[in-house]
Amino acid sequence: MRALFDADRSLLVATSDHSDWSAAFAHITGFNLVLIDKKGQSVQADPKCFFLPFYINQDGSWQSSWNTFTGLQQFSSPMGSILEYFSGIKPPEYYEAKAQRDAEQRLLDDLKKECGFLDKVRDRFGKQLPLSGPKIDPENFKLEIERLTAEMTDLNRSQEKLRGRSVAEGELLSSIRMQIKLANEVLRVHEDDAKYLRAEPREPLVCPVCNAEHTESFMDLLTFAEDARSLQGITLGLQEDEREVEAKLKKTVTEIGALESQYRRISNLLDVRRGDLQFREVVESLGAEQAIQTFEEERKVLGEEITAHVGRIEELKAKMDTFTDRKRSGEILKQYRHAYSAALFDLNVPEAGKKRISLTTRPNLSGSGGPRSILAYYAALWDVCYGQNGAFTVPLVIDAPNQQGQDDINLPKVINFVSDKLPPKAQLILGSEIDTDHLFDKKIILEQPCKLLEEQYFEEAVAMLEPLEKQMFAGAKVDQEGKFDVYR
Repeated sequence: MRALFDADRSLLVATSDHSDWSAAFAHITGFNLVLIDKKGQSVQADPKCFFLPFYINQDGSWQSSWNTFTGLQQFSSPMGSILEYFSGIKPPEYYEAKAQRDAEQRLLDDLKKECGFLDKVRDRFGKQLPLSGPKIDPENFKLEIERLTAEMTDLNRSQEKLRGRSVAEGELLSSIRMQIKLANEVLRVHEDDAKYLRAEPREPLVCPVCNAEHTESFMDLLTFAEDARSLQGITLGLQEDEREVEAKLKKTVTEIGALESQYRRISNLLDVRRGDLQFREVVESLGAEQAIQTFEEERKVLGEEITAHVGRIEELKAKMDTFTDRKRSGEILKQYRHAYSAALFDLNVPEAGKKRISLTTRPNLSGSGGPRSILAYYAALWDVCYGQNGAFTVPLVIDAPNQQGQDDINLPKVINFVSDKLPPKAQLILGSEIDTDHLFDKKIILEQPCKLLEEQYFEEAVAMLEPLEKQMFAGAKVDQEGKFDVYR
């Protein structure tokens, strides 16, 4: 379960679905990078891709491959597109135009398919009916009435089936909503019990049966809280079931409505045929020549629409080309290579001799020089990402730069480089196993091993996080259709 809040701690979005989370994150931040998945489909890049170039993780980033986050395997070769996006080689405007072009291409493909279907129907129709002269056999008129009557019988059968399904789905939906209501009531009672258990001081807990006194343990409170979390998880599952059943019921009702429109259409046709025959209309409706003419007119309309979409696609391709200017790309790569060379010098790492390195070329050095070369590589990326063509100014996170036993000469160089050589406008979060004399805006020293949050701050943390947690679960309950209704 994930949620986003604004600076005033107002809920922006809450969801447990990863694709919805990615779409919400992209909507709020303006992160419009589109990648290709393993199936060859265009998909929205998720938040991992947003933070990937700016986060050096202790466990996965100090090596020669991109292992900072898990789950990147869902995309096909994503690193080139991610780094081009943030460096400005292919800026957000490029992907905005690309999204419009892809949308136009999908419409064009649909129109071409529709043209293909129309041509097939026209050819089959031409084989079945003569292209000259109308069909005026009255027997055909009688057969059409019989066909419409049979269609009415089939509609009656389908309507009964759909109505039975809608009743069953409605009863299931009512049952799920009752379960959600009961679960929410239990959670409300739990909140009161939790406040009681946390209150100090109070009388010992006495069993009403055997009068035994029970002392409260931390595990009791933890188990009690875990029960509530499990119930919240069950509630979310029920809400997901509720959305699915609601969608099915809505679909069933829509199908029933579609049957009603067919009823009216067939009834009107049958009424006309029961009255006085308008022989001219019968002849025109059965005339193969008029039918062929109708096909041709529809084909002409589709052709005009196809031409319009092709022109629009060409315009968007030209617009995309303006955002992939070779001169600007060359300047960005030149800035990157210069920054990389300077960082290697500052970190006491010899250059490998490759002058035409690309953005995706991570160094692969052994020994203590390996982590320093990785830091130089990231620093060069950050230099262009924070340059005039960069797309976003994402905070930089460096986790434990003291990798592979940096000696007394090189470790100070690493700390000095991190403190003084990174982009001045960047917010830096540094996690270090050793202290430094460099002045940072804020320094937090963890005194107790394996404890990021000490016990004396538990109540303060609960007071801050509990209202946010409540908003998160409440937001998930309000968002019944899986849409981002909580956007402000």
